[in-house]
Amino acid sequence: MTVAPAQFRPDPPSSGRRPSWRTGPSRSLGEYCNDLSIMLGSLSIVMFWTFGFGILLGAGAVAAGIVANRHPAVEGNEPKALEALLGTLAGAFGIAAGLVFLAAALPQL
Repeated sequence: MTVAPAQFRPDPPSSGRRPSWRTGPSRSLGEYCNDLSIMLGSLSIVMFWTFGFGILLGAGAVAAGIVANRHPAVEGNEPKALEALLGTLAGAFGIAAGLVFLAAALPQL
């Protein structure tokens, strides 16, 4: 008994179109900074007790919030601007909480 080899068909010729999952509008990195600012700001508040890591996360949140506020797509959009402001304020609060924790914990070491 012999088995005939499988006949492989080549891929259909490309029409130059992008797949359907890529057809949405592309967002630049500056548009993601408001989401990044909120994420880093909330992490800095939660991680304030980690001896400086919360301060670094808060600084990243403040920097991402400033970049987001200066992006042209965010400047004219009030909800996105408020998200960037919320992330910046959360980062500042995380920095303050981290500094208070360090001031209280370092003399005890």
